[in-house]
Formats: sequence, structure tokens, C-alpha cells
Amino acid sequence: MEHEAGTILIVDDEQNILNSLKRRFFGSRVKVLTACGAAEALKIMSEHKVDLILSDYKMPDVNGIQLLTQIKEQYPYTFRAILSGYVETDAITHAIGKGIAMAYFKKPWNAYNLPERLVHIISTMQRIKDRELITVFSRIEKLPSLPDIYLRLDKAIESGASVDVLTNIFKEDVSLTAKIMQIGNSVFYGGKAYTTIEQTVLMIGLNAVREIVLMYKMAEQINCCVSEAKLAAVFRKGLILNKGVDFCLRQSGQEYNKSIASTAGLLSCIGEIILLCFRPERYEQTLKTAAEHACSFAEAEELLNIKTDLSTHITGYFLELYNIPFDTLEVLIYQQKPEDASPENRLIAAALLAVSRITAALEHQRDTDTSFYESCGSGLISPETVGKTAEMLKEILPERK
Repeated sequence: MEHEAGTILIVDDEQNILNSLKRRFFGSRVKVLTACGAAEALKIMSEHKVDLILSDYKMPDVNGIQLLTQIKEQYPYTFRAILSGYVETDAITHAIGKGIAMAYFKKPWNAYNLPERLVHIISTMQRIKDRELITVFSRIEKLPSLPDIYLRLDKAIESGASVDVLTNIFKEDVSLTAKIMQIGNSVFYGGKAYTTIEQTVLMIGLNAVREIVLMYKMAEQINCCVSEAKLAAVFRKGLILNKGVDFCLRQSGQEYNKSIASTAGLLSCIGEIILLCFRPERYEQTLKTAAEHACSFAEAEELLNIKTDLSTHITGYFLELYNIPFDTLEVLIYQQKPEDASPENRLIAAALLAVSRITAALEHQRDTDTSFYESCGSGLISPETVGKTAEMLKEILPERK
């Protein structure tokens, strides 16, 4: 029998739906298990290694969110997805925000290829769990947990709390407040002298501030012997990417998920922080190669015959542990190959790739022209849009070599 690509468990109280979905996986090389309710699903989970569980939302006794909550507690490494109609949108959004569900698929699924998407998720998750990552993480005595202040901030944002409530959370941490003020007053946000944390938060944006908190507190937890200047350089890169991606997507005139786009640049640098702290020799070698060839960090990894996108895969590994929604995770994982991402996420991944390449070229004074801009766009973003993005980036990179 041909090797299976993974195991999926589908949970629904209607047997005809289970049969219909299972038939659609024929020839997909995944093993499909089915359960008619929560009790049967938990029994199957105890007997099989399940890569992904897809649960219907509306079921008697225990609904899909309640089931996935138990799955998260008992089997945290199983990918959790929920299938539902439009009427439960608020409940689903809440579940994704809490990390209970990592992906949401709408009914009816006849409008799209649901099995193909689920198989894509499994293959994506398998990409970020391999031997090279284990080598990196074996050097970390304790993986940093999601910071308490990040969780509180996330909860406040989700509940629609006022800016005053949000900034009061920041004010409990003097160093964090200073960091956010420093970023807000930097050239990335116009270089204006914002005098209050409230003004700064509004300028940066709630989602971006939340991810700044995640990166800053994560680096603090790691507590590695790395100079503040080197960590600051990685933060600086994340801010540049964030600004560039936002501009590029707005200039493209195409539809995209703004909540994902607003943080993609920052989150993409988490892997570099981990490498800097735990594989400094690898980090410095890659950085040197990037400078010599005027290319991005990920491209330099490939030139050195390092596992392609190692830093990107580290980012994916961490964010998967943090139960970041799959759409965000996918943009980061496929930023070097946007065409491999799901159709709805390709544009953001392409923008992140384009901005990474442009930034590297500008910082190292590499010649840029229409053909370069065309290669940066991956066929998804026009050379004109890439060129406009490059002009904007020149304004926030006055110190380039």
C-alpha cells in the first residue's frame, strides 16, 4: 500500500456527511477516520496518531468548539480545524483567537476543494518539523511560553477594549513602554515626536503592537548572551518588512486579509531571533553571506546549502506551538515560494518576499531595475507596485550603506 501522507479525523453527527467527505479524499494518500460525536472522537484519538482533526460546529451534547478545547488540552500537537456555517462566525472567531481552532472552513464546501486544503495543511505542518529544527531546539533548555502580558493584551483587543485600557497594560512594564515609544517615534512611523503611549499605540496599530510585545518579551524570556544592538537590528528589520508589506499590498489594489498583513513582517523575524541566540555562528555566517551577495537572509541560507528557509521554519515551529491561526502561519512558511500557498494567502506571501528582496538590495546598494522588480513580484505583484514600494523603502532606509 502506498505510504500515507498523514491521518485526518472528521467529526460530524450526520453519517451521510461523514461518508460524503470521506469519499472526496479517495486517492489523496491520507488516512481518513470518522466519528459521529465527541465521545467517539476522543476514543479514536486515544488509539491513533491523528495529524489533523476537523470537527463540525453544531453537534448534540458537545459542540465542535467544546470538543476542540479538549483536544487542545490532551493532544496539543494535533492540528485543530472547525467546519461551520455563517451563523456561528462570532463563536468561530473567538475560538481561533483563543487558539482552540487553528483553521475554519465554511459550509457548504462544494464551492472549494476541502480535502485538498486539509492535505495542504498536513504537508505544511510536516515541513516545519524535521531533524534540523530538532538540532536547533535541543540547545534551548526551556522554550519561551506565550508572555502573560501578550495574552492579556490579546484578550483586551479581542473584547474591543478602549485604548486607555490597553495602554494601562503596557504601563505596568516600564521597559516595554519605552520600547513601544521608541518604535513609534522612529522613522518607520514618520519620525514624529509622539508624547504619549496612547498616541503611539494608535499610530503603530493594535495588531502590530501586539506582535511587538510578543517578540520583545520572547527575547526577554530566552535571556541569551546577545548584545542589545544585534537584537535591535532584527527588530528593525521586522518593522521595515511590516511597513513595506502594508504599503505594497495597498498599492497593489487587490483584496487581501488585512489582519494577517499587518503583522507578517514582524512575525517573520522570530526565527532569526532564535538563530541569533542559539546558533550565533550560523546566524553571523548567513548575515555575512547576505551582505556579500546583496540578498535576503533566506536566500543566503540557500547559498550556504543550509536547509532552505531554516529561519522561516523555526518561525513556523514557534508560532505553531503558540497556536497562531494557520492562515498567518502559511504566509510565513511560504514566503519564499508564494505560489505554493493557498490562493487566498499567496498575495501576502508574495508581498513579504518582494519587500525582503527589495530591502536587501537597497541596504547593500544593489542595482534595481524593472527586471529586478518583475522578479520580486513572483507574477502576483506588478513591477510598478514593487517599484513604488522600493521608493517608499528608500525613505525609511537613510542609513543604508
